[in-house]
Amino acid sequence: MNEPLRTHPPRTPGDGLKDAVVLVTGAGSGIGRATVAALARSGALVIAAGRRAQPLRESLELAGLGHDRCLAVTCDITDEESVAAAVDTTVSGFGRLDAAVNTAGTFGPTGLVSEASQEDAAAVVATNLMGMWLCLKHQSRAMIETGGGAIVTTGSVASFQGHSGSPMYAATKHGVVGLTKAGALQLAPHGIRVNAVCPGSTDTPMLRELYPYEGQLTARARRAPLGRIGGPEEVAAAAVWLAGPESSYVTGQALAVDGGVTAGTAAPIK
Repeated sequence: MNEPLRTHPPRTPGDGLKDAVVLVTGAGSGIGRATVAALARSGALVIAAGRRAQPLRESLELAGLGHDRCLAVTCDITDEESVAAAVDTTVSGFGRLDAAVNTAGTFGPTGLVSEASQEDAAAVVATNLMGMWLCLKHQSRAMIETGGGAIVTTGSVASFQGHSGSPMYAATKHGVVGLTKAGALQLAPHGIRVNAVCPGSTDTPMLRELYPYEGQLTARARRAPLGRIGGPEEVAAAAVWLAGPESSYVTGQALAVDGGVTAGTAAPIK
């Protein structure tokens, strides 16, 4: 292995995520951008990965990360060579990969299952499920070489229940949780933890594209017992906790960050 371009002192168990090398996919917007900011506050070294370079640079600049503490790497998670290259760039740049938070995903087209095309369905699978598998595959390989780490996948409330707007979205997000649990079992002997963060309605560009009218967002907020839509920083906080040593005895879990939506139906209090 070539010498890393940037050297940093070894980490100790009490450091939290300070100087941990963390790769974030989907880092150009939404939950991914919020995760970059949360990791920066924790003192981590951050590799922001996504399909377009400019939004990645904006995420790193907004997080206030110095050039010696971050990298922006273009990456298409549906392409195995691209995923492998992003991990290789991380290891070449910083010498290791301690954790990864994989937020890249797509909702896909909405509509009836009877009217969906095979191409549209396959595109959702390629990003949400196969893309997550490719991330898990190459990130875990790097972590095995250096003695362990933590991988966070991103599911959804649709990991636990159906979604009438997009059956394939629900199917793939169910699959993410299955992949997470199986990955946790396989990788535990290597010191690698794998968990999923599962957001409910979260105020991101994707949500506002899906529900462009204020009345639609109000209806989404009312679904949650807490009575509001979540912020991307709230999901990011959960993801960073799962990526860090504070959750060191947690693996194979799917943590819902959903305002209580998956807890059940809240009856009105009289």
